[in-house]
Amino acid sequence: MPDLLIKNGLLVDPVLGERRGDLLLRRGRIARCGGRVAAPRGAEVFDVSGLWVFPGFIDAHVHAREPGCEEAETIASAAAAAAAGGITSVLLMPNTSPALASPALLRRYRARAAAAPVNVYFSAAATAGRQGRAPSSAAALKKAGARALTDDGSALPHRLLPELIRLARRAGLPLLDHPEDFSLTGPGVCHPRAAARLGLRPISDRSEWLAVLRDIFAAAGCGPLHLQHLSLAASVAALKAAKAAGWPVTGETCPHYFTLSERDIRQDDAAFKMKPPLRSAADRLAVLSALADGTVDLIASDHAPHTAARKAGGFKTAPFGIIGLETLAPLCVTELVLKKVITRRRLAQLLCANPARLLSLKNKGSLRPGSDADVAVLDPRRARRVPEVFVSRSRNSPFTGRLLRGWPALTVVRGRVVFRGA
Repeated sequence: MPDLLIKNGLLVDPVLGERRGDLLLRRGRIARCGGRVAAPRGAEVFDVSGLWVFPGFIDAHVHAREPGCEEAETIASAAAAAAAGGITSVLLMPNTSPALASPALLRRYRARAAAAPVNVYFSAAATAGRQGRAPSSAAALKKAGARALTDDGSALPHRLLPELIRLARRAGLPLLDHPEDFSLTGPGVCHPRAAARLGLRPISDRSEWLAVLRDIFAAAGCGPLHLQHLSLAASVAALKAAKAAGWPVTGETCPHYFTLSERDIRQDDAAFKMKPPLRSAADRLAVLSALADGTVDLIASDHAPHTAARKAGGFKTAPFGIIGLETLAPLCVTELVLKKVITRRRLAQLLCANPARLLSLKNKGSLRPGSDADVAVLDPRRARRVPEVFVSRSRNSPFTGRLLRGWPALTVVRGRVVFRGA
């Protein structure tokens, strides 16, 4: 593998901060960070003047749909979409068909993912068969390569939650929960105000924040728990209070919750159908504030691909979910950094250091020498519209046509270039 020299960039590290200079990658690791570096003999050189150089982004919430729904996405196509989005590591969710709930199945798909252009990690079902009736074998799943436990798509059952937290802690795996009280969601499909406007069934805000409170109190008594895709002012306020009390709980949000609100749903368009649903404008502002003040720990795409045919039925019949791997970086740059909601360093914490810490990826999330040579180079100058066709097999995005900056210009994984922007 030849050396790779990235010259004249603005280097952004979550700990070291910002510096202008060069980044030398050698044998899959970062060898030098900052200053002027003479190109070693035979090195591949990229002049990135005016561009931002981050550690490779880590997306801790991705659905690849394999096995069971490969027409919407495969591990290979999701990995290619991640590379195009500056994402060098992904954590796949286990709500496949069959669910990733056994060591044998986990080993099979880990072997299949070994050839992917990015680092592919797997979460495994927290309950046996992802059925919510009994805990899965956390120790055996970790031995088979699981990086986390979750029943994402379903909430962890209340009666099992303390035991699940203890078992995950004992296995040394993070436990991730989809906080939703399905008895309150019922047949709802969107925010109450949008539902009234469009003649649809509503999803009560209580379905999320009551589940968040349940999770927080369980974590306070038993051990760490990570809350997925937080979307409400009440949810981030509860997370902030829990952290102030010293309770071991972390949380994530997604770009759609800080860039869109229920007001953006103008017609019966299932590109805007997701779970949790788009919330009020006030909730969106609260999520932005929680990103800025450190309450929310990380940003994840919750990439949820579906075929055009399945999304064509509108809110009443289409499945929940949108794609997000390829728009994660430009949405964060445009809506957070360029609008001065957060700094570039804070973005590196949200997309690099904190997800690396959650998943115990010890050599990732940093540009420090010795770290894995996973790098994302972004262009903040060039504006480009979100395309109608993606690298992903699916195109169910509410952002199609939106003008964004911060698109990836170069993605490097383990010292190899896996994507070059146009």
